[in-house]
Amino acid sequence: METNKKILRRTMRELRNQLSDEDVLKKSQKIFEQIVKSSIYQNSQYIFSYMSFRNEVDTAWFHHKVLEDGKVLLLPKVLTKERMEFYKIKNLSYLNKSAMGILEPNDLCELYQTEKNYIKDALMILPGLAFDLYGGRLGYGGGYYDRYIEKLNGDIILCGAAFECQCMEHVPCQMHDVRMNIIVTEDKWIERVDVE
Repeated sequence: METNKKILRRTMRELRNQLSDEDVLKKSQKIFEQIVKSSIYQNSQYIFSYMSFRNEVDTAWFHHKVLEDGKVLLLPKVLTKERMEFYKIKNLSYLNKSAMGILEPNDLCELYQTEKNYIKDALMILPGLAFDLYGGRLGYGGGYYDRYIEKLNGDIILCGAAFECQCMEHVPCQMHDVRMNIIVTEDKWIERVDVE
């Protein structure tokens, strides 16, 4: 299965990289406009998101909107090869470039302590290379999100942000892979189909 995932990751990355910068921005705006109009977003106080990189669905406008709406914005920082944590962002200037070139929370940001907080009224926006109707997500292979979500205490709605070209019939998943509740593309809102 890992070989299939590696091939699929390469294929989906190449497909996504064919989008122009203009297409990425236009499609990203459509995706996040749907999200902010939804009752799921409106009823969520905590918004876990990601800092977009390269041709991922662009989160810049969305992050400004989250802060403008008075919600708690949380963004990830990779601490080790096994560990990623989320930090509360009060100001988008409190971000520094990591060694990988991705903006991450700096020392002015407060760590969100999963073990001390019971989470409710929360939405997590996840990046990925591919998604399917069953909530399957093909990430980048590090397992950071799977491990982080597993240790969260409470309920959180998981939303995959994807371009239409990233949606496929079936994404290879294993038992430990976290499934999305919804996937939002520039054209549609997809609620997970549960397999009996």
